[in-house]
Amino acid sequence: MKIILTAIFVLCSVTNAISQDFTATFGKYTGCLRTGGICTISEPPEGDTSAVSNANTSFVTDDNGSTTLRIYRDKLTQEEQDQLLELSIVSTTKNKMQFVMEEALPLSENIKERTAVKKLRQLKVLEAKTYPVIVTDAFIDITIVAAIEKK
Repeated sequence: MKIILTAIFVLCSVTNAISQDFTATFGKYTGCLRTGGICTISEPPEGDTSAVSNANTSFVTDDNGSTTLRIYRDKLTQEEQDQLLELSIVSTTKNKMQFVMEEALPLSENIKERTAVKKLRQLKVLEAKTYPVIVTDAFIDITIVAAIEKK
């Protein structure tokens, strides 16, 4: 029993460290200079529980080396969702969505470390390009670091 509780504690600690939440703002009509894509990604101030509850984004890294920028749909207004993907999310468009970052966004050191486990794959900048997206009822998942191809 002790081993199981220890394993659960370690798993929760690791998950918490990996999935720290951030707050993102989006382009088009939000007062930022970018016309589309993400304007900012910021880390909530330490100890500010209201900022943590308003966080709408996290980075998810998997075993294949892929990193996903996960955006929580329940934390966004319909307008923000439309600004993010430049289309309304409906059943007919859900599988055709793409995320277009129109202008490169420099990332802070702390956010850079979240973009990949391996230091060589960490992103200093979210590049201006089109990224693949998976839209579910709960999330908008944008793949920002592709999986490592196995040889």
